[in-house]
Amino acid sequence: PVGCRDETYLSTLRFWLKNIENYPFDEDGRSDEVKSNTQKKPFDIIFFQAGVDIHKDDRLGRLSISTGGISRRNQIVFEFAHRMKSPLVICMGGGYPRDEWDPILKAHTNVYWEAHQFLSSLSKER
Repeated sequence: PVGCRDETYLSTLRFWLKNIENYPFDEDGRSDEVKSNTQKKPFDIIFFQAGVDIHKDDRLGRLSISTGGISRRNQIVFEFAHRMKSPLVICMGGGYPRDEWDPILKAHTNVYWEAHQFLSSLSKER
């Protein structure tokens, strides 16, 4: 909704990603009981349109998400792709400053920096 803040946005994102993760995508007509005992196939690829027009300082976006909220969104999406064992393509999108470019540019930069940090943490776990 217009003016949506971090917690509403993030809880909605978590809700829908969980539904996607738990959805039985196979179309072979097996019963739900049989499907629950099989392993899901990962997506071939996930595209993440990582727009920052949701930022509270964006002049065109109608949401009011903080810089920290956008970082949490990024982390949620990175973790989702990792659990799905699917490659993630991150695309830049949105971000139109009211006055200062700095918050918008930082939000764009953070998407890629946070992806680097996430991948680095995975390689350290190995």
